[in-house]
Amino acid sequence: MTTRWIVRTMVVVVLVLGVQIAGHGQAAGPTPDLGTRLRERFDLVALQQGVALVPRQAMSDVRMVQIVGGVVTVDGEALTGQQLRDRLGPDSDLILQVSYLDLQRQRDLAGAPPNAPAAASPDSPSAGEIERTQVSTGDKVRFGGDVTVGVNERVQGDVVSIGGSVAVEGEVTGDVVAIGGPVTLGPQAVVRGDVNVVGGSLTRATGARIFGDTNEVGAGVGGGFGRRGRWSGSFGEFWPRFGSLAATVFRMTLLVLVGLIALAFGRQPIQRIAARTSTAPIRAGLVGLLAEILFLPVVILLVVVLAVSIVGIPLLALVPFAILLVMLVMLVGFVALGYQLGRQLTTRFGWTERGDYLAVALGIVAIGGLTLMAKLAAFAGGFLLGAPLTALGYIVEYVAWTVGFGATILVLYETQRRVGTGRPVVETPPTDEPSPA
Repeated sequence: MTTRWIVRTMVVVVLVLGVQIAGHGQAAGPTPDLGTRLRERFDLVALQQGVALVPRQAMSDVRMVQIVGGVVTVDGEALTGQQLRDRLGPDSDLILQVSYLDLQRQRDLAGAPPNAPAAASPDSPSAGEIERTQVSTGDKVRFGGDVTVGVNERVQGDVVSIGGSVAVEGEVTGDVVAIGGPVTLGPQAVVRGDVNVVGGSLTRATGARIFGDTNEVGAGVGGGFGRRGRWSGSFGEFWPRFGSLAATVFRMTLLVLVGLIALAFGRQPIQRIAARTSTAPIRAGLVGLLAEILFLPVVILLVVVLAVSIVGIPLLALVPFAILLVMLVMLVGFVALGYQLGRQLTTRFGWTERGDYLAVALGIVAIGGLTLMAKLAAFAGGFLLGAPLTALGYIVEYVAWTVGFGATILVLYETQRRVGTGRPVVETPPTDEPSPA
C-alpha cells in the first residue's frame, strides 16, 4: 500500500511540473491569435516603457490606450480592470492580456525589431512634455475670476471660468470652458477634452495639444493679458461685462442670505456690534485696520513658534481653524454694519414695521450698491465709466468690512473685560442716529 501511494504521488508531481513547463513554454512569446486580434482593432506602437494602442475605427470616448509598466491608461487616465471593462467592453480582455506580458513581448506584438529605439510615450517627459507633479482631482470652476493651470499641474476634471479667463500651461484631462473670457494655451498645454470659448478668444501656442473639439462662439477681439487687453476684456466686450455683473449679484445675494441666517441665530450680538459701529465708527475702523495689518505677521509667528516646539507641533492643525474664526468675525462685523445701515434706511423711509430682516438685506445691498451700479454703468460707458466706479465701490466695501471687523473686536474685548471683573454684560440697544465717539 505504501509503495502504491508513493508511485501515485510521483505521478501527480510529474503531471503538475509538466503543466507548469507547458505554461511557461506558451508564455515565451505572444500567441499569433492575440497579435492578429489586436491588429484588427488597434494600431500598435512600441514605447520606451510599454506599448500604445490607437483604435483603427473612431471610438466615441477613446483616443489612445497606453500600457506602461503594467498600468493601463486610457487618454491619460489610469483605469482599474473593472473600469477598463466598462470603458472598452470586449476589447478590455485584449488590453489586459497585453498588460500581463513583459516589455519585450509587448515590443514583439508591436512589430518592433530587436534593439530598435522605441517611440516616446505622449505622456512621458521624454516626449518633450514636462512631468506634471501637481495633480488635483475634481473640476476647477470660477465665477467672475480667472483660472490658471501651471506647467507642472494636471487637473483631472474640467476647467470652467464664467466671466473670466482660462490660461492652461499644464494638462487638463477634461474640457476647458470659458464664458465671457479668453482661453490661452501654452506650448506645453495638453487638453484631452474639448475647448469651448463663448464670448472670448482662443490663443493657442505652437506645441499645445487638444485631443477633443474646438468650439468658439462669438469670439472677442483684442483679448489678452496685457494692460490694455486686460481692461478691454473686463469692460470692453459684452460677455465679460455680463459675467462680472452676474458674479457681483451672486456675491451680494450670498452675503444677504448669510446675514439673514446670522441675524436669526445671533440677534443680540449683532445688535451690540451694530451699536458700536454707530457710536464709534472711526475707532472701530482703526482697530480693524490694525488687526488686518497684524494678521499675517501674527499667523506666521504663531506657526514658527508652534513648529519649533515639540508640544506645539500637534497644535499646528488648529491654525486653519483659527483663520476661519477670524474670517467669521469679519463676516459677523460686516453683517452688523449692514444691519445698522439698514435700520437707518428703514427709519428714513418709514419701513420700521417691516422688521430687522429687511434692514439686514437693505443694508448689505446698500454697501454693495455702488459696485453694482459700476457693473451696470460699464454696459453704457465701458472702461472710462465702469473702472472708476468699480474702484470706488470696492473701496466702500473694504471700509465696511474693516469697520465691522474692528467693531466686533471692540465688543469682544469689552465683553471679556466685564466677564473678567465679574460685572454683568449690559446690552447696548442699537441706535438709529450716530453719536460722537
